[in-house]
Amino acid sequence: MKKQAQLERIVWKLKMATRRDDALKEFGANRHGYQMNEPLELEAIARFEAKTGIALPNEFSEFLQVVGNGGAGPYYGIAPLDPDRIAAPLKQECLLSPGMTQEEWGAMIAFLDDPSIKPEERRRLQQELYGGMLGIGSMGWTFEMMLVLNGPYRGRVVYVDRSYQIPFFTYEANFLEWYERWVDEIIGGYDTGWFAMERAGDDVELIDLYLTSLEEKVKVSAIQGMHKLPKLKQETLSFLFEQCADASPAVRMAALEILAQKEYVQALAFLEKALASPLAEERLNAARQIDAYGEPGGGQLTSRLERLLADEEDHRVLCQSVRILEQGPVNPLATLILFFTHPDPDMRREAVFHAGRLPGREAYAMQFGRALDDADEVVRETAVGALEGLPLPGLLSRYGRLIAEPSSGVKLRKAVLRRLGEYGEQAYLYFERAAGDSDPEIREEAERLLKQYRVKVNKT
Repeated sequence: MKKQAQLERIVWKLKMATRRDDALKEFGANRHGYQMNEPLELEAIARFEAKTGIALPNEFSEFLQVVGNGGAGPYYGIAPLDPDRIAAPLKQECLLSPGMTQEEWGAMIAFLDDPSIKPEERRRLQQELYGGMLGIGSMGWTFEMMLVLNGPYRGRVVYVDRSYQIPFFTYEANFLEWYERWVDEIIGGYDTGWFAMERAGDDVELIDLYLTSLEEKVKVSAIQGMHKLPKLKQETLSFLFEQCADASPAVRMAALEILAQKEYVQALAFLEKALASPLAEERLNAARQIDAYGEPGGGQLTSRLERLLADEEDHRVLCQSVRILEQGPVNPLATLILFFTHPDPDMRREAVFHAGRLPGREAYAMQFGRALDDADEVVRETAVGALEGLPLPGLLSRYGRLIAEPSSGVKLRKAVLRRLGEYGEQAYLYFERAAGDSDPEIREEAERLLKQYRVKVNKT
């Protein structure tokens, strides 16, 4: 039997992993407990292959026969193989590939949004999408581990998402390499929460990969592989300092992310510099690291974030920066109000949304009122939501115009009715008008509000 030495090594390493994580703290360990099912007989595998018309990749077949038919493994463990399972899509060639772009994937799943495709045809296409692959375990939520059975990538492990995010091919050439990497990382105390989503290797191996490659993509992936390491050596920190000043924004961002995760204090100077970058992606990356690993409110970078906020031109950075500041002593409400008239509707939307969550918003009734009249419907919807629980007298007539405006969408008008409901009897006239609306959803909600307040009005 091929790879006998590797199989025996894996069996021994599983015992080591059990001792290393005897408290079962690693992701999924409390499910499988590092225990394996009994191995599968060759006859059972032959029966499965005859029924399905496919031959299992050698490495996986030998794993089932020597290590066990499922049990301990990445995430929630390896699923056992059912020798009597018959699944037609297993025989087709796998349609997926490691180099697949987001655009290519989008074209492959376009049928999901095609109303002309009948339900039975859609089900067939969904089956074919992941055809030629065997499910080997659950990652949690809608994510699954699958093994490619046919085509040029036979034997590779792929992570798929049943809610149709783009699949991810792990770096290892076959199942046994992938599985042995997992036990190695358990023994090494690595973070296996997102096992094999990044490159394998320790500090030295990853730095060597970085230095020997000319491809930016490989360099970035080498740095990202350091996420899993429990601690960085001093020479690795020095290497990351150098890459935080690299000419490539992608390399700088990857290095800063690792540095912030592992040694946040030493990342502060680089984070401050990145916050002022002319590149929105770099500013966003820095803000995300501060949010994830810094002190609530931004800590030492609070004043820097506050000063830069007024000049921000990217709605994602605006959103992330405000999320940080609102957790601390700084109230960015006055700065956000300035963005209510920004030419970019995305900026206006983010500003209105976050302003609606901050204390003191009632002082800006006029500005919120203008947002209710914004040219962009999404901004208007956001303003209506932001004013929840704040029935300011000056806004009642504006709500009345919105509910009567034919160009307003049903979603927006229903939200307006909820705000009008907060005014109670004062909005009775608007409820009566909406009860005669042409849209049944608006009529139904208006009639419900009328019943709620009719008795009070009659008593008055």
